[in-house]
Amino acid sequence: MKASAAVRWATRLSAAFALMVLLAGCAAGPRLFVNHEADMTLYKRVVIVPFVNLSGEPYAVGRVVRAFTTELILVDRFQIVDPSLLMGELERANVGPDATGQFEINKLRDAAAKLGATAVIRGSVSEYAMRRVGTDEYPVIAFDCEMLDVQTGIVIWRLSIQQTGKGRLPVVGGSGERTYSRVTQEACERAVKLLRAKIL
Repeated sequence: MKASAAVRWATRLSAAFALMVLLAGCAAGPRLFVNHEADMTLYKRVVIVPFVNLSGEPYAVGRVVRAFTTELILVDRFQIVDPSLLMGELERANVGPDATGQFEINKLRDAAAKLGATAVIRGSVSEYAMRRVGTDEYPVIAFDCEMLDVQTGIVIWRLSIQQTGKGRLPVVGGSGERTYSRVTQEACERAVKLLRAKIL
């Protein structure tokens, strides 16, 4: 094998290995904690709080929360409280998010209780970006969420998930944005499917 051909082969092998590492990491199964002492039948009416954005992408939280809410509605297990009602209760109580975007949990529980909710779902988006492998770029989305009992504040379940897109895509505009949407939906589908299989 000539030197130039060997270099090209080694380069392709290295890129393929890097891609395998990326996909293996992104395809890792979601992590789920379930509090088996909690009575799941008590949680019918649920409030979903705006997630905290740790990703640096300003639209990440809105996209993830909308997709996650849609998947929960499709399961037809919960009655989801209109988010504007929760925000109204928090505003009337003069409660706002802190510097990280989180609401003080006791104030959040009080507002949820006034709306007749028995549980609160909150979370954070930790990654919403393109990852480069060689000359290719892939959208990667990761988020965590948990459901808390309104009366006690105990964690009912906690979930962490990461999802990656496939194929070569531009960083901005056009198909890249549509692929972000698709990967977001897939991540939320996986999350709710796991919840449904284990506890819903």
